[in-house]
Amino acid sequence: MHWKMTGILLLIFTSLVPFSTRANPSHLPHPPHISSLAAVLMDATTGTILYEKNADLPHPPASLTKVVTIHILLDKIKKGEISWQTPVPLPPETWAIHQPSDSSLMFLGPNQRATVEDILQGLAVASGNDAAIAAALFVSGSVSAFAEKMNREVERLGLKSLHFVEPSGYDADNRITAREFALFLKFYLEKHPESLHTLHSVREFTYPRPENVENGQKVRSITQFNKNSLVYTYPWADGIKTGFLYESGFNLAATAKKNGRRLLVVILGTTGPNPRKAIQTRNDEAVSLLEYGFEHFVTMEMALPPLSPIRVWKGSKSSFTPPTPKSIPVTVRKGREHFIRVEYAQSHFLEAPIQPSTVVATLRVYDGKTVLREGNLFAGVEIDRGSWFVRAKDTILVFLRKLFRMPV
Repeated sequence: MHWKMTGILLLIFTSLVPFSTRANPSHLPHPPHISSLAAVLMDATTGTILYEKNADLPHPPASLTKVVTIHILLDKIKKGEISWQTPVPLPPETWAIHQPSDSSLMFLGPNQRATVEDILQGLAVASGNDAAIAAALFVSGSVSAFAEKMNREVERLGLKSLHFVEPSGYDADNRITAREFALFLKFYLEKHPESLHTLHSVREFTYPRPENVENGQKVRSITQFNKNSLVYTYPWADGIKTGFLYESGFNLAATAKKNGRRLLVVILGTTGPNPRKAIQTRNDEAVSLLEYGFEHFVTMEMALPPLSPIRVWKGSKSSFTPPTPKSIPVTVRKGREHFIRVEYAQSHFLEAPIQPSTVVATLRVYDGKTVLREGNLFAGVEIDRGSWFVRAKDTILVFLRKLFRMPV
């Protein structure tokens, strides 16, 4: 067969990856004052940045690192390599007594049994550094090998500013930026939406429980509450994670869903006269940004016009019409919905062979002159080279059209 549709590429197309996703600055309402070092507010559906401050400044993530660690475990569950009830070995390196003295802990110890579910909740709720070490040794055999796995994963996602040297966030040499960590969270929630219910909005975690202790030893259970207090105090919040190091200040990655819309906020480097006031400032600034996003912006479905047939030179087929979705989501300021338009910029010269992943056009969504969203459209079909006669004929036609400065 000389040409064929590929359903996989239609999926890739409809997952249009935005290169530019920023609200029109000329039509933005006045944002809240943010004293934290860096911050990003993002629409979780479109990836549109609704607010940013020092968004590309490298910063130690502290325990925000654990979200990447959790992702790797959840990914292994989805692949069927492990389950929630798979036992996790607890060698001495994982025990709480062997972690730095100021670590947050789930309190792993000798003569204990833990499952993947225990470790995941120990990471998400208790923010246990011991849980992070247990996850690393369980998955990769060593902390350094697991850190390499983390880095390969974020590199695969195109997140160049994220770099990790260990899985807990205790090391200040871990690095993120507010912008790219928000992008990671967008990916994470698309991949693991169930994690909000099963992990990140869980309010308390008790460990060890009787089933975690071997040989009938006495159980000394410790109940800890979710470090992300927004899940208690802000009605629409349902995750994600907090973090603190002396080198980083207080960090927060949070998400909330209100009236069907989900927003993400990343706050880095909040400080204050004491920890309690710094945490309150961090939380207040996160809530003010979330309310700003919910109040002043809307995400709507933008209808897409069909593409015109595209000419293919020297191919087994002379033209084709790429598949396009009926619409894409776009985030705009409330009241600007009727000013949004869509334009295609089609490739001027396409020569066979054409692969399904060949870029054939660029789609841009405008608010006035500002590009709100931009992405590549793919062929979605495979077209082989034509016969020698077709190739010879088209070679002459292309030469003549270029000679007379006609479009090809």
